[in-house]
Amino acid sequence: MTAAATQVSEHGENVADDTGTEPGHFLPEGLVHAVASFAVIGGLLLNLFLCFVNTRIMPVSDTHVMLGEMTMLGSAFLLAVDRRPGLYLTLLLFVSYMLMIFALRGALDLKALRDVFIPVGFYFMGKRVARVGLADRLVIVCGLIVLVVALYEYLALESYLDYFNVLGYYIARGTVTLQESFGQTRGLFISGLRPEPRTLLPFLGQHRVSSVFLEPVSAGNFGVILFAWALFRPTMPWRLIVIAMALTGIVLADARFGFFTCVVITGLLPVYRFIPKTVWLVAPFILLAVIAAYGLIVGAEGGANDVSGRLKVTAAILNHLDLQVVLGSKTTDQFTADSGISYTLTNFGLFGFVGLWAAFVLSPMQDAKAWAFRGMMVVYLLLLMLISNSFYSIKTAALMWFLIGTADAVDWTGFAARGLKLQRLRKDGQSEAEAEKSRR
Repeated sequence: MTAAATQVSEHGENVADDTGTEPGHFLPEGLVHAVASFAVIGGLLLNLFLCFVNTRIMPVSDTHVMLGEMTMLGSAFLLAVDRRPGLYLTLLLFVSYMLMIFALRGALDLKALRDVFIPVGFYFMGKRVARVGLADRLVIVCGLIVLVVALYEYLALESYLDYFNVLGYYIARGTVTLQESFGQTRGLFISGLRPEPRTLLPFLGQHRVSSVFLEPVSAGNFGVILFAWALFRPTMPWRLIVIAMALTGIVLADARFGFFTCVVITGLLPVYRFIPKTVWLVAPFILLAVIAAYGLIVGAEGGANDVSGRLKVTAAILNHLDLQVVLGSKTTDQFTADSGISYTLTNFGLFGFVGLWAAFVLSPMQDAKAWAFRGMMVVYLLLLMLISNSFYSIKTAALMWFLIGTADAVDWTGFAARGLKLQRLRKDGQSEAEAEKSRR
């Protein structure tokens, strides 16, 4: 390929050719980037937008949320489609399995389909677009949006609630009842005020800032994703600023899980490539067995609102599931949102759980260096599954799976080489086009 056909961006990104068409894609490059940005940023801001609509314009319901998510998913799948069979085989196997599960249960669960369509759509979009510069820009833009809204919420709470009545939004959706809110219809989400003192910087007060996510758990989760990408991308622009934004969001949300996870993924950074995939493959099921055994031994029925308490909740749920629920042929009325591993098990059955996790851990990548980011996301999901099912939310999942897909599709060795080449050319005061002309 000639220098006229291939250009190298400031940060080493191999960009589109002079025709303005994404290599191998049927849409112009500018439109590809616009649609990808709309899908990811739209997923991030959807609930904030609907909260504004509910507060200032008209009541909303879960139907509006579903339509919004379908719009973002449709945009992601538009960019994900190509001639390779991976996307279609993944969807075919998953949908076929879930139809069998629905037949055994005698009930259709569209939310279970949505829970997996989100990672599939955004992962394959990232893998299809495969633009590191776009991924970096989305991380920076999303981080800035989250930080600005977080500061607005923290510094001008009453004004924020005038436009984003979070509690009223969740009441309108049916997620929170008036009984649970003690008759209040205006305010933050139930977990937006911690009854006990803060863990992270107590002088900030009991307000747990939720920003665009409307609840603080996802704010902490999102901080982990930003932090992990910045660790993985040492040459990205604004890297230190992204790390600072991630940690600021985690601290403002008083996200103990997020802070702890950042410490863990940083500590494991040198060893991801040396840990066999088999270890990651069996890890959640070993955790499942250990927690269930723990519940049987101590007779756990729940606990305080901390990590230990959440583990006891998970143990109690697991020990109350019968075999049919575990295999996926029967539904349960148990509340599993506080235990991601129990939620996944009861929604997809044991065999579905195994299949989904194996697809994630074993999915192919262009360059082994991508395993560093995949490893960080594996650790993040393993830890989060113990205390929450929030990783299924499009608010954080859209960007996360887009980044995983991008990392898997890029030739990182060649990417680094192009960056070094560009630096040498600039040092010599020579453009790449001039270097190619001299070579000829």
